[in-house]
Amino acid sequence: MSEKIVARGLEYRTGVVYTTNRRVWEHDEEFLARLRRLTALAIDMETATLFIVGHANQISRGALLLVSDVPFTPEGIKTQESDRLVTETWSSIHLDIGIEAMSEIAEKGEPIKHFTF
Repeated sequence: MSEKIVARGLEYRTGVVYTTNRRVWEHDEEFLARLRRLTALAIDMETATLFIVGHANQISRGALLLVSDVPFTPEGIKTQESDRLVTETWSSIHLDIGIEAMSEIAEKGEPIKHFTF
């Protein structure tokens, strides 16, 4: 399920991001059906290894993801130009909002295991 959020006059969406180190998943119909059942909005391949290694070694881990493509639709496939545009438009704002969110969690004393920054 996706939720639309408006912050600083900008539109954001929250939802399921499936993290995997699996390559060439786009051509596996069974895997694609699983992603649809999970209502995944995006695939992340870059942080899968960090989470696996962090879990195995009991290292605190987290990720702030800026999704730059939606490969489930032909118009959502990332190109160099679309990646550049997303990075230029959203990365600074995205990072600021992530820092604000973590600061608010710290100030309110939300219980997060091993939370330090």
